[in-house]
Amino acid sequence: MSNRTERRGKLFGLFNILDLTVVIFIAALAVVLVMRGSLRDRLGGASPDVEIHFSVRLEPVRIMTYMALEKDQPLFDEETGMQIGVITKFTATPYMREVTLSNGSILLSPDPEYYTVIVHGVGSGRNSEYGPMLGGSRLCSPGGLIKLGSTRLSSNGSFDTVEVRTLK
Repeated sequence: MSNRTERRGKLFGLFNILDLTVVIFIAALAVVLVMRGSLRDRLGGASPDVEIHFSVRLEPVRIMTYMALEKDQPLFDEETGMQIGVITKFTATPYMREVTLSNGSILLSPDPEYYTVIVHGVGSGRNSEYGPMLGGSRLCSPGGLIKLGSTRLSSNGSFDTVEVRTLK
């Protein structure tokens, strides 16, 4: 009977299942920590600081939100909460909305309540093998998406232009 008690909880009669689970968890945790550090280095940890000039297209934006924007307001990546730069200028054009006519054709017409806003900004970052990283963590490339925020703005947009300049 004591032979049966010794076998209970053993995997193939060799390892205790609980001990094996703990060892696998610790090994997996160590691998994740090592990979996380090397990933940070690959994303630009060792490259020099750069200044990134960018523009983000936001649409549709309410007129009152556009009127509240100011030069030198901080810009934030709302997904990470990090400041990625400041507003250098901003422009607006009427937001064009699709309107379906009675004959079934579709026409683009300006929406009187909304604008398409282009926010130009500048921020510091790093140059990585994947591209420029605003604030060291936000990959920015033309067409890339971002949830942009400031003290008076919160909107989804896409990068229009990105220009990298090396700091001296």
